[in-house]
Amino acid sequence: MRIAGIPRNPEHSPNMSDKDMKLFCEISERLKERGHSVEIVDNDNIDGVYDAIFHMSRTDETLQKLSDCEKRGISVINSPNGVKNCSRKTFMEIFGSNDIKQPPYCVVTHLTDTTMLKYPGWLKKSEGWSAHIDDVQFVASPQEADEALQRLSARGHSEAIYCEHIKGDLIKFYGVRGTEFFRHHYPDPETTKFGLERINGRAEKHPFDHKQLQQTAFQAAEALQIDVFGGDCIVTPNGEIYIIDMNDFPSFSAYREEAAEAIAGIIEKRAERNERIRP
Repeated sequence: MRIAGIPRNPEHSPNMSDKDMKLFCEISERLKERGHSVEIVDNDNIDGVYDAIFHMSRTDETLQKLSDCEKRGISVINSPNGVKNCSRKTFMEIFGSNDIKQPPYCVVTHLTDTTMLKYPGWLKKSEGWSAHIDDVQFVASPQEADEALQRLSARGHSEAIYCEHIKGDLIKFYGVRGTEFFRHHYPDPETTKFGLERINGRAEKHPFDHKQLQQTAFQAAEALQIDVFGGDCIVTPNGEIYIIDMNDFPSFSAYREEAAEAIAGIIEKRAERNERIRP
């Protein structure tokens, strides 16, 4: 079967582009080992005839073209609509509609009276994904919140999300819908994208229901309509789980080989389904 792959634009992969590309290449190799043709394409070459397309793109132009491919009956992983759902404000609204536990939050602007906010907390760019160190900022006072909002405003962001800080262990999780693949771990605060994990500090490894985390993560992925996903959560000292972030097609760097096999499997399954139903 003919399968296309689109790697992530480096601007959407700060400090992680090498890891993203390693996963992309690993998936391509697994598909080739299964006997499929894999073609790496860009925006100018998406119009071909494929049995499936897997991609890590987040650009509006590419997502629109991939939506057109879906309308032509081509399976696209992740669905462009699902990728758009992972924009911060959007996924938080979807979580609210689906009873997925997350920290209390509100939308703020430079006109917001920041003395009314509960501190400490996090100011986050409301649209899109984190690609700049100031897209997610920890603030402990109204003055810090005002300064953080000014930095966002100076970069063209008219609004932000303010989330209350939840004390507890930070855990990263990864999954592939339609498979049994699900993994989670405590990150090293010193080796992450922007180093913000240092705020939570070293994990105390509070007891929690691992099955509940898996169920919640897959529930969140289903609500967002993404198949290949990762995210962050906080586990409080009493074992409560709060989802604080979701990402489409993460690098799976700690589990790359296992994830590549699972992802190749669902790409193949979707491509075979298209082949069966094609007139």
